[in-house]
Amino acid sequence: MWELALIVSLSIIAAVPLTYFVWMHSCQRKKANADALIVLGYRCDGNQIHPLLKERLDTALHLFRKYDYRLIILSGGAVKSNLTEAEIMRDYLLAQGVPGNRMLLESRSRNTVQNLVNCNLVLQENGLSTFLLVSNSFHLRRMRYIMKTLGLTASLYAERNWKSILLYQWRLTFQEIRAFRLTLPWLEKAVNMKSPQMMGGKKGAASREA
Repeated sequence: MWELALIVSLSIIAAVPLTYFVWMHSCQRKKANADALIVLGYRCDGNQIHPLLKERLDTALHLFRKYDYRLIILSGGAVKSNLTEAEIMRDYLLAQGVPGNRMLLESRSRNTVQNLVNCNLVLQENGLSTFLLVSNSFHLRRMRYIMKTLGLTASLYAERNWKSILLYQWRLTFQEIRAFRLTLPWLEKAVNMKSPQMMGGKKGAASREA
């Protein structure tokens, strides 16, 4: 009898992380037209594009060619690189044929809260009202929570590439529990700002390539 009880207990224990994993990667996503396409950065050790960031950029490239976005906003400061993540993303998209004058760089943000706060200001400054956010599958639920707390409305999209999820995203999926806790103080700071302002590093708010 104890063997059966052990099997049942182990099955329940195994079901909890599996349920969490499936829930995290089943966040609603939607391809949609909008004024702007926003790509959130990911750390670029030694100025090299991480496979997860390449996945975001390739997804954005596909969407940009399919829909009528006025601009692509690339968001990310220098966290693990000399160049900002926005600059590294720009160089990649330029090499893929995206015109420089269709890209805006937000180069101050160092986390997801700052990404969204700063990009919202960039949108306002450029007369853009609708946007679609591109990231990876593991990231969408936290992005949705941050957006809801900040009162922002947008479509979210990520490729559900199971090879990528199993190779790169499975560990990050469980690390999102810690990332969510780290997000809360930044989110509180953003909500309590007396007036809208850029968050993060000292580099310029946004710049468009010539």
